[in-house]
Amino acid sequence: MKSSLTIMIIDDSILFSEGLEQLLMYNSLVKNVISCHNYEQAAKNLENSIVDIILLDLNFETNEYDGFSIAKLIRERYPKIKIIILTQHAKVDYYETLIEDYNLDGYVDKQLSAKNVFDAIQEVFKGNKYVDKNITKMLLLGKWLKLSKRENEVIELISKGITQKETALELYISPKTVESHLKNLCERFNVKNSVELINTYTNYKKSNRENYEKTTAPFQQRKIE
Repeated sequence: MKSSLTIMIIDDSILFSEGLEQLLMYNSLVKNVISCHNYEQAAKNLENSIVDIILLDLNFETNEYDGFSIAKLIRERYPKIKIIILTQHAKVDYYETLIEDYNLDGYVDKQLSAKNVFDAIQEVFKGNKYVDKNITKMLLLGKWLKLSKRENEVIELISKGITQKETALELYISPKTVESHLKNLCERFNVKNSVELINTYTNYKKSNRENYEKTTAPFQQRKIE
């Protein structure tokens, strides 16, 4: 496929940016790479260049801005530019802000291989959203962590082979309430029935990420004039 993309890297780690720039130039889709180590450089280059995709870090040493404020501003001023978050601080709550609220295009964990970055670029170039496998696992885990006490009690009993009627008796609730909880959980985890829900829950419990702590809120957004 003919090289056609101009990609901008916004990351204050010069060593990381230079290494990523060299890797990107080996990608057949990439025509040009612009490396920026702060917001000021990025803003100037965006005024003078046509950029297709931005690879943006979240953490910057300065107190004047962070990746959230940069992403929001770029999305407002340049809505057609695709933005992929590339960070080593990937968290579930960040996903909700960046992908759902800001409508960004990708979310990639820096700890994964360069192939994941290339995959993200290719998918975003096609018009799709891209979330890497590590973050996808974290999102699923985050959903389980956000269950109410009653939802946890219901799925725990059902997963042990206890019937809905027996679960209702055990928890002193009606069978319809149990059924309602299961229906809501199936919708939340995008599964067709209780069997798939139980399988998902069982896999979650077997996961080596059971001790994952609830994530904190995103960095406080700082205003950029």
